Amino acid sequence: MERKYPNSIDEMVSEMEKYPDAYQHLKVFLRHENSNGIPDFGEEYLALSTSGFGLYRINSIDYQNGIINILLTETSTNKVVHYSLDVNNKRPSCLFIRWKDVKNMVFDECMKSKINDNDLLELIG
Repeated sequence: MERKYPNSIDEMVSEMEKYPDAYQHLKVFLRHENSNGIPDFGEEYLALSTSGFGLYRINSIDYQNGIINILLTETSTNKVVHYSLDVNNKRPSCLFIRWKDVKNMVFDECMKSKINDNDLLELIG
């Protein structure tokens, strides 16, 4: 039986570089700034799904047998959450956007529209 997923995370990254269209669905972490695309541990991400959204801190990422396992902490409750992503699932249930980029977009709009920074902080807080 032929294996239908990479053996390791390094092999997966290599295959993503060779065949970007084949792994487009694995780009669940979005960043505005140029980066290597690998999320930083301890960094906060806004997680969006069909059932809602929340702010999470990434603790660790592991890969095994075609499954990406992410250990997160919900920032307001410090509740630990496990999220698993099958590399063959072309419709991931969650999208992660770096929180720093969301704040930067809001502050950039503030500068254009001359909104008071304190008013924006109330929305962010």
